[in-house]
Amino acid sequence: MTFTVVSSPTTWLDPLTDGKSRIELIASMGSDLDIVNDARASFEKSSPELSDKDIKLIHYLIKHQHTSPFRGVVFKFKVKAPLYVCRQWWKHVIASNHNDEQLGWNEKSFRYVAIDDSNEFYIPQVFRQQAKSNKQATEGALDATANQQAIDLYAAQCRASYEAYQALLNLGVGREQARGVLVPSVYTSWVWTVSLQAVLHFIGLRRGAGAQSEIGAYAQAIQALIKPIVPVAIEAWESCHDEF
Repeated sequence: MTFTVVSSPTTWLDPLTDGKSRIELIASMGSDLDIVNDARASFEKSSPELSDKDIKLIHYLIKHQHTSPFRGVVFKFKVKAPLYVCRQWWKHVIASNHNDEQLGWNEKSFRYVAIDDSNEFYIPQVFRQQAKSNKQATEGALDATANQQAIDLYAAQCRASYEAYQALLNLGVGREQARGVLVPSVYTSWVWTVSLQAVLHFIGLRRGAGAQSEIGAYAQAIQALIKPIVPVAIEAWESCHDEF
């Protein structure tokens, strides 16, 4: 079984709908059939094509959290996201690595590549209020006047960050030090290689209650991108996660 390169123009999405964010499915390996065949490996049996019995087996595996057969289906994504989303994502990968040793992460380095466009920052168009009952969450939008003030302040800080960064480079400061003045909303990019098991774990957490909506938008996009490849597995998973 080898990786299949995905070339359809429908294999990428703009999760933050700002014309800058992007997640692209660039390759995949495996299918629903591989899940059931891996599950039956202990009996030394396999199916040549997906049957109704196989579909029921996938639903059973999802319902009872028998997840190891889902590690044999692998996806490779190219992601462009704000740095603070990237760091939250990376912490998830580290925390999950004991479940899946095939996670791969290769990220753009601002030591090697300079940003050359002040437009390379994520600026939210709707600002949320701090949740009263959850210290790490937000809830409800600011009123229109306060929201516009927040946008103006946020955008001004992004511009100032970029101007300071560019000025340091012009002075001859190396990229590895100049990058220190960039704010966390600057866009970065990386390639993520990950199993279906780990992807479903990621979606479940990042679309769950209390998750930050920006990373939740990427989780939703991932779910949409992989569903055509493993439709039965995603349908089974969604049936156990009705809130999604």
